[in-house]
Amino acid sequence: MNRISRTCITLITLLAFTLPARAQYLASEQIKFTRQDSLRGSITPERAWWDLTYYHLDIAVRPSDSTIYGSNTVTYRVIRSSSIMQIDLQPPLEIIKAEQNGKSLDFSREGNVYWISMPEKQEPGKIYSVVLKYGGKPKVSRRPPWEGGITWKRDKNNLPFVASSCQGDGASLWWPCKDHMYDEPDSMLISVNVPLNLMDVSNGRLRSVVKQKNNTTTYNWFVANPINNYGVNINIADYAHFSEVFNGEKGRLDCDYYVLKENIDKAKIQFKQAPMMLSAFEYWFGPYPFYEDGYKLVEAPYLGMEHQSSVTYGNGYKNGYLGVDQSGSGWGDKFDFIIIHESGHEWFANSITYEDVADMWVHESFINYSENLYVEYFYGKDAGTEYALGTRRSIRNDRPVTGIYNLNKVLFSYMM
Repeated sequence: MNRISRTCITLITLLAFTLPARAQYLASEQIKFTRQDSLRGSITPERAWWDLTYYHLDIAVRPSDSTIYGSNTVTYRVIRSSSIMQIDLQPPLEIIKAEQNGKSLDFSREGNVYWISMPEKQEPGKIYSVVLKYGGKPKVSRRPPWEGGITWKRDKNNLPFVASSCQGDGASLWWPCKDHMYDEPDSMLISVNVPLNLMDVSNGRLRSVVKQKNNTTTYNWFVANPINNYGVNINIADYAHFSEVFNGEKGRLDCDYYVLKENIDKAKIQFKQAPMMLSAFEYWFGPYPFYEDGYKLVEAPYLGMEHQSSVTYGNGYKNGYLGVDQSGSGWGDKFDFIIIHESGHEWFANSITYEDVADMWVHESFINYSENLYVEYFYGKDAGTEYALGTRRSIRNDRPVTGIYNLNKVLFSYMM
């Protein structure tokens, strides 16, 4: 049986188990939705008339007062002429100024949405840019990565250890953007200014490091591939760095690792699983999708997340899930769940991305399946089957996997 056929059978089986629960769940639960859910969850007329081509996110992150200030330049191609643009930015952050061609634009706020008035004629087929200056104290995540926001912690040397995570809650938690998964920029520049003794690691490749006169440093990261909003991240700490080259299906893939300095010895052992993951998943799924941007594992002050080409890691340098084999089969102890699971999302979530949050299950189901394939690749078919049967015991079948379309609402917590 070929790889595609196995995947199709798995998904069909999953649907067979979950679809009957959908009607029961929706009939028994009173779910309340707001206009804000619709504005962020649907392709509104104020979004539909323009197509993203490029972002330049240029920000200063200040751990001393937990603020972010800066700008996002939104470059877009006009599909059809219109005069109002929807930009998303969640409180307590605020847009301070909007400009096009050096001229200030009027705007108004409705909850998480800014309505930007465009006095200049927006001609179909032409490319324009809007500069959005913004700032404030972004929402602090109380339970990252399941609740979005910025995590502000300290390492053992009392130096700042800062990271973003926003799947489900939206990238507009910390930067102004078109916060819907149906549209992605073709490329992106991420410029992050941090205190001189810290480093920022974001998506893509590091283009330059610029020391400023005010005892800060700006890190400029360029993403050469389309990138989804929640895949964009910042990771700020006193990092140690090491690297290697993986000889893969498309040639030489740069693999870079950024960890807290006290953990570098453990990381050099645990992260040997990264090229193992690449070998297995390139066999099953084809080439790693982002050779141009490289692959990174970055230590973060939370469990982990599939940020594109900048996968975050916080599993304590242990196999299993925080040291536990969730399958109960014994095979889950053979690999680091976060390295394998979150990196697998580079194929399903980052390369192939759902159009509507209602289909987040597609990302997670493929990657749950990929864990079985990883075990099978290294330990054999019987081992993969035992792992799959073990994880199946945790399925409760008490609610639908598919959400409600055109609403920004996740009906239950997914494994990130």
